[in-house]
Amino acid sequence: MQRRTGSVWVDRLLLAMAAALLVAGGADARTADISLTVVGDERMTEELKDLSKDLDKDQPLSGDSLSLLQAAQARRARIVQALRSRGFYDSRVTATINNQPIEDAAALDAIEAMPEAQKADFVFNVATGPVYRVTDLEIKGPPEIVDYPPLDRSKLSLIPGQPADSAKILATEEEILNTARSKGYALAAVSRREVLIDHATREAQVTFVLQPGPIATMGSVHFSGTDKVDTVYLQRRVPFKEGEPYELAKVNALRDRLTSLGTFSVVRVKPATALDDKGQLPFDVELQDRPPRTIGFGMTYETILGFAVNGYWQHRNLFGQAESLRLSAEVNRIGYGTFPTDLGYAFKADFKKPDWWLSGQDGLASLVASRDVFPAYTRKGINLTLGIDRILNPHWRVKVGLSGEVSEITRYGITNDYKLIGLPMQAILNESDSDVEPTKGYRFTLNVTPYADLYNNNDLFAITRLTGTGYVNVSGDGRSVLAGRASFGTIPGGTNANIPFDKLFYAGGGGSVRGFSYQAAGPRDAFNNPLGGASVVEGSVEFRQRIFKSFGVVAFVDAGGAYLDNWPNFSQFAPRVGTGVGVRYYTDFGPARLDFGIPLNPQQGDAPFGIYVSIGQAF
Repeated sequence: MQRRTGSVWVDRLLLAMAAALLVAGGADARTADISLTVVGDERMTEELKDLSKDLDKDQPLSGDSLSLLQAAQARRARIVQALRSRGFYDSRVTATINNQPIEDAAALDAIEAMPEAQKADFVFNVATGPVYRVTDLEIKGPPEIVDYPPLDRSKLSLIPGQPADSAKILATEEEILNTARSKGYALAAVSRREVLIDHATREAQVTFVLQPGPIATMGSVHFSGTDKVDTVYLQRRVPFKEGEPYELAKVNALRDRLTSLGTFSVVRVKPATALDDKGQLPFDVELQDRPPRTIGFGMTYETILGFAVNGYWQHRNLFGQAESLRLSAEVNRIGYGTFPTDLGYAFKADFKKPDWWLSGQDGLASLVASRDVFPAYTRKGINLTLGIDRILNPHWRVKVGLSGEVSEITRYGITNDYKLIGLPMQAILNESDSDVEPTKGYRFTLNVTPYADLYNNNDLFAITRLTGTGYVNVSGDGRSVLAGRASFGTIPGGTNANIPFDKLFYAGGGGSVRGFSYQAAGPRDAFNNPLGGASVVEGSVEFRQRIFKSFGVVAFVDAGGAYLDNWPNFSQFAPRVGTGVGVRYYTDFGPARLDFGIPLNPQQGDAPFGIYVSIGQAF
């Protein structure tokens, strides 16, 4: 009897503990939503919604009743802070749960009274009120720094008449410091930043007091944090010498030159807080190594050419001095034509040796074996290119190399063999604000490649192409951008008869005239196959509009064509014109692109539309 009674007692204890655990688990299972209503400046609606979503990552609306209430209170505080930072100093934010203000003790009781399975709904009502504007901006400091022309106040982020936006106030402070640092005052600091708010007039007065400190010169650089890249080699990447006049641009160039190696996930340049006894400013550079090996996969699609899949393997630091080796492969035209005879493929090896012979000059080597299947021709070949890539300054870049290729090109059932020696040359002027997602500025790229055909009577010809792109930041914040592209190419010294088919110009496709098939915007034979041309002209206008945080839409018009003569002859046919719309999804490594284009002046046999999916903007 005693053993049985003890067993019953233990069973009851275990049941009680299980029930307690279930109750505790249920208490942790509550969830909630935020219902946000904005009255006044409704442009703040999306910004405040995005702010609430960001807080979900750090303090989600889940847990027990107290956790829900604390998370809602944190959101209200951040919304109030965000409104004030944008100049809404009279804003009001009320937040309730079941009509109980979340600041009151009754709010917790209101949540507890709800069934645990029911999702709590916090109601946030935001009245932005009027925005306060800056009426006076005062900058105190040495006249040689804060007076015009060193400091052009019309180009500061904060200008009288604008909203008292804290982001612009902080940006203006950094612009003042950058002006001082550009004059050699490396330790310049704003000793006082004052924002006086007048609630009666809804005006703000902003004052900065600048303490420039002593004139500095460039000091030594010490590297830490890497155990994979030779620090002796990194010293050769330093773009200045000790004792040179201090320039902020040189500090930025040091960061850029280290980041461009691709071997570090973190590059943090930390100037010393004081000058040494020589009047020099030392620098500590904290580095964090990236994993040296990477693999990746991708896919593209065009309605005319079908799917393409690709993959790569890359080593970023092959011999300890940031040498990179990338092996890649691609198979294309999947789902188009007969399998597998109509498939195209490419195998490629790329090697780069940074600072080869000279600082800022990379040695390049590339080997490609490919089979290209296009409407105009089918090509099998091997290409080897050796060259250098030299950055002359932050805006100019040049490349020159020596290439050799052996190819077999079939057209109309006739196969021709080619052995080419080429001298590829490229010059790039880049005045845009970004390589991945430019919003302002322009770029020009000139490509010139003379060729000698060693197999066919030593024929000589040269391929020349100049392309320019421009970007206008319409909205001022980078969310509305007008982009344009113009390109012209010619092959002096050659005719369609002696130029290999793969070296001719073709127009049409996702990177050319959208809406037309690849190679289709040009002359064609009696069977509607592209002929290619000795000249090409293209132009594009695209309006890009961001929507929300990660999405965007575009509208575009493309025009262009390839022509038989060395100079475009519009009497043969007018440039082909395509138009359409697209969707963008913005990621950390560039936008994913989906474009839909239709031809406005199609020829017989042209598709009624084209769809293009890839990574990166069209130009």
